[in-house]
Amino acid sequence: MSATITPLPSRSGESEDTSERHDRKVHSMQSLESAPAWDLLVAVTVTKTKQLQAVVEHLTRRFEGLADKVAKLEDAGASDAFHRSENRAKESKLEETVRSCRDLKARLDRIEASAGGDYHAYNSFEAVSRKLDTLERLLAERTKRKDVLRACLLSAVFVAAIAILGISFLPLSG
Repeated sequence: MSATITPLPSRSGESEDTSERHDRKVHSMQSLESAPAWDLLVAVTVTKTKQLQAVVEHLTRRFEGLADKVAKLEDAGASDAFHRSENRAKESKLEETVRSCRDLKARLDRIEASAGGDYHAYNSFEAVSRKLDTLERLLAERTKRKDVLRACLLSAVFVAAIAILGISFLPLSG
C-alpha cells in the first residue's frame, strides 16, 4: 500500500471551502492509517516525545537546583547587608561615644584649669569618688551662699514693706 500525503493549505489566508478541507483531511488520515509509514511516523513521534519529556525533566531538575542556589545567594546577600548595617551602627555608636568623651574632657579642662589635663590621678573609682565629693562640696557652698544672699534680700524687702505700711498708717499731723 502506498501512502499519499497531501499538503495542508498555508495559513496565509487562502480562502478554501471548509468542506473541501475536511474531505482532504479525512482522505489523508485514512490513507496514512493503513500504511506502514503511519506506524513509522507514530514510532518516531513517540520517541521524540519521550526525548522531549526527558529533556524537560532534566531542565526542570536543573532549574530547581539553580533556584536553590539563587535562594542561598539571596540569603547570603541579605545576611551580608545585615552585618554591614550592624557594623555601621556599631561604628556610629563608637564615634558618638568618642565625641562625647572628648566633649567631657574639654568641659573638665575648663572646670579644672589647674589640673593641666592630668587625668592619670583618677585611675581608680576611689580617686574619682573623692574628686566628685570635692566638687559636690564646692557646689553646696555656692548654693549656700546664694541662699543666704536670697534670704537677706527677702528680709530687706519685708522690712521695707513693713516700714512703708507703718508710715502709711501714721496720722498726718499738720
